[in-house]
Amino acid sequence: MTDNQEDATIHLKVKSQDNDEVYFKIKRTTQLIKLMNKYCERQGISNPQNVRFLFDGERIMEKNTPEELGMQNGDEIDVVIEQIGGSIMINQL
Repeated sequence: MTDNQEDATIHLKVKSQDNDEVYFKIKRTTQLIKLMNKYCERQGISNPQNVRFLFDGERIMEKNTPEELGMQNGDEIDVVIEQIGGSIMINQL
């Protein structure tokens, strides 16, 4: 592999809330939707719309690329599952 080919790819770690880690190797110019979809497929997540991917605390958009976000080899993407509801109603006396 030439230096240009090596520079064109990046190794990323995707970490879930329960500390499971999945590793990906993608091109720096590839839209991150591909990584997101592959992660959901591997984890058996049937509705990817309920999953949020974060890099440095900021939500990753589907069209973002590692290059746009300034990602480096070994960087970590956090995955959180969006929870619907869960609010507690307090009775007022």
